[in-house]
Amino acid sequence: MSLWDLILILRRWGWLIPVLAVATALSAFVYSRLQTPVYRAVATIAVQPARPDFGQSQAAKTLLSSYVQIMSSAYGGGDLHQPSASRVIQALQLDMTPEQLRHSAIFSADERSLLIELEIRSYDPEMAQRIARTWAELFIEWRRTENQTLRQEDQIDALLVDQPVAGRFRPQTAFNVAAGALMGMVLGGALALLIGWMELGATRATEQWLLLRHYLWLLRRRGWALILFPLAAAGLAFVYSRLQTPVYRAVATIAVQPARPDFGQSQAAKTLLNSYLQILSSVYGGDDPAQPSARRVIRELGLAMAPEQLRRNMSLSLDERSMVIRLEVRALDGELARQIAKRWAQQFVEWRQKENERLRREDRIDALLVDEPTYTRFRPQTRLNVALGGLGGLLIGLIVLFFEEGLANLRRWVEAPSGTPRREEIPEVLS
Repeated sequence: MSLWDLILILRRWGWLIPVLAVATALSAFVYSRLQTPVYRAVATIAVQPARPDFGQSQAAKTLLSSYVQIMSSAYGGGDLHQPSASRVIQALQLDMTPEQLRHSAIFSADERSLLIELEIRSYDPEMAQRIARTWAELFIEWRRTENQTLRQEDQIDALLVDQPVAGRFRPQTAFNVAAGALMGMVLGGALALLIGWMELGATRATEQWLLLRHYLWLLRRRGWALILFPLAAAGLAFVYSRLQTPVYRAVATIAVQPARPDFGQSQAAKTLLNSYLQILSSVYGGDDPAQPSARRVIRELGLAMAPEQLRRNMSLSLDERSMVIRLEVRALDGELARQIAKRWAQQFVEWRQKENERLRREDRIDALLVDEPTYTRFRPQTRLNVALGGLGGLLIGLIVLFFEEGLANLRRWVEAPSGTPRREEIPEVLS
């Protein structure tokens, strides 16, 4: 099958692709609307060795899987402080069996960042949040009990990174509709190719030449669309960019420094970087009042916004090679973005200072603000918008170029008598 044959098939049978895509997308939408919503809440627990030593960090990594097994117990072992589904049910007075609760919980461990994630799924979002938080708190209390028998430098602590917040788990209507539309496009394309291939004759050289001449004729007749629409779309993108309210971003760079330039301690600090990233990204903060969070930033700067809104406007990135954390804040006011980024970074620095007070000087991991945050424009990106507008205009121009011909082909196919071979005809080209 040549490229020209493929073009002919798509011109004639390509309408099957959007029709099946719309049908499957609509079916997926109806299916999603008929489903009972299920919500999930995730509690993230950071496992922190009290002494940032390479050996102790490796021990904490090794114990993560064991901690997950202990947390996921349905009834618990002989230790009365051990977390389990049964203890969660007793604490919250839930009307379910430990097996049922355990079936609705998913546990995972990230050895790279020393994090344990507990995910609870429920038809009630408030109940999912309460279960996730209670289960995590039981584990933290168990770790505190276990630490009482150890020296301070040998303890492994656990802290709640953030308050669990419930979100919809399913149905994911947008995803289902997109997947349904994609499946419909694939089925429509396969069906169009199959039908078109069955209709192709043995030789198409003459028709291909006529088709090429016809396309050249179309370019002479409607080629203006390939110039006018890109220019118009690029102009509209430029005007849209100029009318947008500017959004600014400020970046605070935090350097994580082991107090002692030792290989083991440096590796331990690298291991903890991802854990620090999770702690910095907290919305409400855990049990430690000194822990950095969006809520603390709002309270200390007197901002009139929700913690979730502020967290959505903040992003974090990590450079393990240079042991640097970058905190980016976006806001309509550049100076406000700079103040938020600086205060959030300072909270993390102060939290590390508080954590270091329990350690010997040579065992500490310090954090410092590398430079005073500055702000720059984040959007609109005028050049990018104009380029995308021009590309979109070019696509619209191509659609205009072939739209009238496509409608005529579809009309001829619909109006053809039953039993008549619906063979593609090449329009006569004007000389």
